[in-house]
Amino acid sequence: MTLAEALEPLHRSYLRRLDEMVARLPEGAALSERTTRDDDGRLVLGEDGLPLRFDVADARDGHTWEVHGARPDEPLQREVRVGRVEVRLEPGNWEELPVVCVFDGRPLPEDAEVLASLLRGFAVFAWYGGFAGARAPRGTPGKDRWSGRAHGIRVELRDNELWAVIDLGTCPPAAVEALCTALCGYCEERVPLACVRIGGKP
Repeated sequence: MTLAEALEPLHRSYLRRLDEMVARLPEGAALSERTTRDDDGRLVLGEDGLPLRFDVADARDGHTWEVHGARPDEPLQREVRVGRVEVRLEPGNWEELPVVCVFDGRPLPEDAEVLASLLRGFAVFAWYGGFAGARAPRGTPGKDRWSGRAHGIRVELRDNELWAVIDLGTCPPAAVEALCTALCGYCEERVPLACVRIGGKP
């Protein structure tokens, strides 16, 4: 089983929550995954430096909603290998998904910073739709309504773990597999990671 396949239930559950939110609005009133602009027309930036992108907005009055799962969704499998990286999966929510890179010992500051840059670069690429072309599996709810873009990221070093909590938005699971492939490249060129944990409490 691939990592993308193992994560598919988290992605599907998030899209289902989005569709449920849209269904509460009158026909034609829902705006999906819109960015926010200030009075001067400039994009409003979030804490991560990326422009704010809301899940659903009401076209009538501009009211916005962020969709969050009441409980974590279960992946199809708990362990997957992507190249030389061991990936451990825990229940989680697609809209606030921890990706935890565990160093084997305390990392050098430059190694941690390069890894943080890789994770931020992934989020920027995904925010602009870099993975939007990846096909969602047949039967994915509302797949034609959504943009396939990530919404944001927070990165933080905690002892020997670099935490990225990613709002993957409607980005497909193939994006996370591509990220883990890039982490393999990091391991080859920089330092090996003990493992990567995906999911759990943010």
